[in-house]
Amino acid sequence: MADRKIGYIGLGNMGGGMASHLLVSGYDVTVYDIRAEAVQALVDKGATAASSPREVAEQCDVIVSSLPTPQIVESMATGEDGLVHGLSVGKIYIDMSSIDPDTTRRVGAAVQAKGADMLDVPVGMGPQQAATGALTLMIGGSASVVEDCKDVLDTLGDQQFYCGELGSGVTTKIVNNLVSCSVATLLGEAVTMGVAAGLDPERLQEVMDNTAASTLHGRTGLTGKVFERNFEPGFKLALSHKDLGLAAQLAASLGASNMVGSAAYQVQTLAMGKGLGNEDQYAAIKVAEETAGVEVKGDGN
Repeated sequence: MADRKIGYIGLGNMGGGMASHLLVSGYDVTVYDIRAEAVQALVDKGATAASSPREVAEQCDVIVSSLPTPQIVESMATGEDGLVHGLSVGKIYIDMSSIDPDTTRRVGAAVQAKGADMLDVPVGMGPQQAATGALTLMIGGSASVVEDCKDVLDTLGDQQFYCGELGSGVTTKIVNNLVSCSVATLLGEAVTMGVAAGLDPERLQEVMDNTAASTLHGRTGLTGKVFERNFEPGFKLALSHKDLGLAAQLAASLGASNMVGSAAYQVQTLAMGKGLGNEDQYAAIKVAEETAGVEVKGDGN
């Protein structure tokens, strides 16, 4: 159903890629972002610009958002000129942000009050996959609504997992990122320890690649970011820190243990205090490096 109109709100590294892929896939796409340059980049590719989230919702059948924090999602949806004010019966709102389930359900109630439907569909993988429709989708909401917008979901993600009722998608993403972000932080500490002890970090990574310590973070983050001293953001430290904070919040609400995750959160809090929030999440290694008095880098650096 590429003839239906799609709205996209939030044109960052992920949202911009997804909106671009929707255009390439033949959809009529209307976009909004607070950054004029981000909107113009999509207009140059064939999108239509909107002046507010409300206007996006008024003009489109399916509205998608990808935004950085729960507060921004709620303000965008329910604030003045918010998305919900432009919704009507039969429209679908898909939020692909990584936020908390309570915010998702509050926004969902406001959406439903307009006779529209909402799905929470946070994603796995990165900007490259966003731009090619190769994301992993964690889907929460009514199964019938999922079916109603299956064409859009199929365009954006080639791996899809239905997780349950509204809020289940973002809850799944919190738990997933608790593991992912903690592992990235732990790897930084571990390889820094190895370098401080006189080990070659690239040989150490080769060993870990062939043991149970093997991880995607090691194969991509250590080799592609840390060893090259390239901390241009694929996934910003500020977002990783936010997600670990959401995990701490969820654990506290459930009375669940979060000791390892809390430790990773504290390391990243120190990294945030060093002004590293706009660098890649692997830049958290700089906290361990400063403590140990070493720098982890590959032979070519």
